[in-house]
Amino acid sequence: MIPVSLPGGNFYVLMAVSLACLSTLLTWLAVLATSRGAREWLADHRRAGTLLMALLAVVGALFPYQQFSQWFAARQDAQADDARKTVLAQPTQLAGVEMPAGTTLRLGAPGDLASFDRAVFPDAHPALIQGVAATRLFRYPATAKQPETLSAEIARDQALEGWLCAHGHRIEFVLHDGHPQFSSCHLAVGNTLDQQPVPAGAWLKVEAAARGTPIDKAGTAPRWLLRTEGSDSMTVAQIPLLKVDLQLDGQRRMLGFEGLAARDTVLGEMTYPPGTRVLAASPRLQGAQPGDLLFSPSRGRSARRAGGEDVPAGKSVLQAPDGTVRSVLSNREAGVLDVAAMRIGP
Repeated sequence: MIPVSLPGGNFYVLMAVSLACLSTLLTWLAVLATSRGAREWLADHRRAGTLLMALLAVVGALFPYQQFSQWFAARQDAQADDARKTVLAQPTQLAGVEMPAGTTLRLGAPGDLASFDRAVFPDAHPALIQGVAATRLFRYPATAKQPETLSAEIARDQALEGWLCAHGHRIEFVLHDGHPQFSSCHLAVGNTLDQQPVPAGAWLKVEAAARGTPIDKAGTAPRWLLRTEGSDSMTVAQIPLLKVDLQLDGQRRMLGFEGLAARDTVLGEMTYPPGTRVLAASPRLQGAQPGDLLFSPSRGRSARRAGGEDVPAGKSVLQAPDGTVRSVLSNREAGVLDVAAMRIGP
C-alpha cells in the first residue's frame, strides 16, 4: 500500500467556505448582468449590497490566494534549487569521495563544489565509498556533538567489514582527516552471530575509537555495537531477548549485552516474566564472576523464586549461568537505572 499524506481538517473547511462564497459572488454578478430587477435592488441597498459583495470577495479569495502563495513559494524554491545545482564534467574528488563525471551536485554556495550537501551519481557509474557502491550521497556539517557525516544510499545489499548492510536504509560515514570512515548501517537478511541469524533491520555501529582502524582479530577491544528492534527475538546466553544491545570485539565475541526477556524465563530456582531486563553482570559488581547475569523485573512485575519470596520490581537478581543465585540486590546496588525504558537510536 502506498502511503498518502492528507491535508488537515482545516484545509477542507477553508476550501468549502471559500469556494462557496466565491461561487455565490460569481452567481450574483451573473444575475446582476442579466436581471434589471437585481440591479434595481442593489441600487436601493447600495451600502448593504456593497458590504456583502466585499465580504464574499474577501472570503472567496482566501483559498485561491493560499494555493497561489504555496505554488509561488514552491516555484521560487525550485528556481533557487536549480541555481545551486551543477553537473561534474569530469571525475572530481570531494569530501574524500571520487565522484564520476555526470554527478549532479547541490551546492550550499553557488560555484563552490566543496560546499555540496547532496550528490546524485549516474546510474551506470555509482561512487565507491570504502568499496560500497553509492547511488546518492548526503553531507551533514560537523556540530559540537558529532563530526562531519556522509549518508549514502545504496541500490542493493552490500558488505562492509564483514557485515551485510541493507539497501533500504542509508549507510553512515564520518569524515576524519578528509577521509570517510564507516560509522553505522542497518543489517540485511543473511547476517549471523554465534551461528544464529541476526534479525533483519538490526542497527550496527562502529565504536568511535575503532573507526578507520583494521579489524583486530586478536584483540578484545570493543569494536561494534549491535542493536536489535522489532518483534524478532535473539538468543543471548541461551535466553531469547528483545531490544538487545550487544557489544562485540573484532572477532564478534560478546563483551557485554542488555535486553528484555521475550517470554517466561526459567533459570535455576528463578522464573522471570516477559519484559524482565537481562544484562551481563559488570565485573565491578560485588560478588559477580565472569559470565554472571543480572535480572531486573520490570515495573509492576515480580520474579518467582521456588521455595522463597518473590523478587519485585526495584530489585535485581545476580545469577551464575548454571542458575546459582549469588545475591538479591536493590537496583541501585546493582547499578541498574530504575526508570521507564527510553532508547535514543536510529
